[in-house]
Amino acid sequence: MIYLLSGLLTGGVLAAVCWPLFARSDSPESAILEETEWDLLQRKKEVVLGNIQDLDFEYKCGKLSAVDHARGRAELSAEAAAVFAAVDKIENSQDLDALIRREVASRKERVGRSHACPGCGHDNPPRNRFCAECGSKLMA
Repeated sequence: MIYLLSGLLTGGVLAAVCWPLFARSDSPESAILEETEWDLLQRKKEVVLGNIQDLDFEYKCGKLSAVDHARGRAELSAEAAAVFAAVDKIENSQDLDALIRREVASRKERVGRSHACPGCGHDNPPRNRFCAECGSKLMA
C-alpha cells in the first residue's frame, strides 16, 4: 500500500514538473521564440548559397565535369532565386515584423561601420572619438 501511494505521489510530482515543458503557450513570449517563415527562408538561403559554393569548389577541384557543374548550378540558382523572391515578398509586405527586421538590420549595418583616421588611416569603431592607433581626434 505504501509503495502504491509513493508511486502515485512521485507520478504526480513528475507530471506537475514536466507539464510546462510540453504544454503549448499562446503568450507573446512564446511567439517570439518560435521560428517564423522569414527565419526558415533565411536558413534555406544560407544552405542554398553554401551548396553553390560547394559545387563551385568541387568543379574547381576537378571532381565534376563542366556539364554536371552547369546543370547543378542552374538548379541551385533557380532554387536560390525562388528563396530570394519569397524573402523579398515577406520583407516588402507592410508586416510589422518585417519592418522591425529591416530597421534592426540597418542599425546593425550602421553600427558595424568603421571610421578611418584622417591622420594615420586606422579603422576605428564608430563610437570612438579619438583614434585608437595615433590618438588624433576623429571627425563626427
